[in-house]
Amino acid sequence: MRKINRRHLTSVGLVASSAMLLAGCTSANMAEDKPLDLAPAVAGEIAPGALDGITLVYAGNGGTIQDGQTETIWEPFAEESGAIVQQDSYELTKLKAMVDSNSVSWNMVNSSILENERYCGNLFEKIDPEKVDLSNAPEGTVAGECTVPNIFMGYVVAYNTDVYGEDGPSSAADFFDTDRFPGKRGVPVTSWMEPPAVEFAMLANGTDFETLEIADFDAATELYSSLGDDLIPWTSGAQSQQQLESGEVDMSLVWSGRGFGAANAGAPIAAMWDEWVINIDGIAIPKGAPNLDASYAAVNYLLGESQQAAASAATSYAPVNINSVPEVPELTSEWLVSNHLESGHSISIDYWVENWDVLADSWASWVAGG
Repeated sequence: MRKINRRHLTSVGLVASSAMLLAGCTSANMAEDKPLDLAPAVAGEIAPGALDGITLVYAGNGGTIQDGQTETIWEPFAEESGAIVQQDSYELTKLKAMVDSNSVSWNMVNSSILENERYCGNLFEKIDPEKVDLSNAPEGTVAGECTVPNIFMGYVVAYNTDVYGEDGPSSAADFFDTDRFPGKRGVPVTSWMEPPAVEFAMLANGTDFETLEIADFDAATELYSSLGDDLIPWTSGAQSQQQLESGEVDMSLVWSGRGFGAANAGAPIAAMWDEWVINIDGIAIPKGAPNLDASYAAVNYLLGESQQAAASAATSYAPVNINSVPEVPELTSEWLVSNHLESGHSISIDYWVENWDVLADSWASWVAGG
């Protein structure tokens, strides 16, 4: 792990942690663990030196996002608060082992909102609203009891403007209309289930999201199958971007960051913002995390206006504070999902959490059959 404190700021770069080092951190953290009076919580604020000498560990997903957040959020937080912030790599199986053995060394983790909520109360603490200021979080990003929004993106249709010109698709239904919009479609056909992609097809089907049933899932995957030879599967974000850049597909349902990546690389790609699906990775606090109040303080700091603007500029992902105005190029701004909230669809958290095992089996069967 790397350490960040206000006296010695280390270089950005994820360093793998050994089990022995993590165990040492756990012992140190447990010894320091004590309640702190940090109220009232105001997003982005921490009293100077309030966490002097306290060690916190953030487990993320690596890459440019974790590096960018380290530089723009965790290093400034360490400098202001006096805490030592260490970085690690998140894995669900690793967290389960920590919780089961009562040896949790992570204070904060980044995971999908559905994973956080599936294990809410078992692997993750329920968020205390008095200790985290969510008043400026964008609409549609606050959901469930164990998640604080962190990485804000979406599933969006990216289409080739050389093919469709100014008459591109303008609804989810248009994505499946190969008569009016002929061409190949990129579709996520991944080993992991893609709830936002399923709900995108539900939008096209005119599904009533107030009364979702298992049959609605089946109808959604059947709609994808109806594309026939026009369906071009992608199994990773990198592949979806490459398909757009090469022209292998004429439009694709992609993670917004990958659509932006293709456009930023010079491909003639535009986004269809009339109907898209909000997707959130959230910070959660592991059950039994040491220094719980300090963990809350760190999460609360992340939500600040200036912190989110800086992180957005560093990562090209949207800020989770409505007052943040990232200084980014025009093309980046166009692809920030926070600028298109009025047309974003929020997924039905309870439906997925309650039916996860059945739906995951159905997804696997559909993928295998494709």
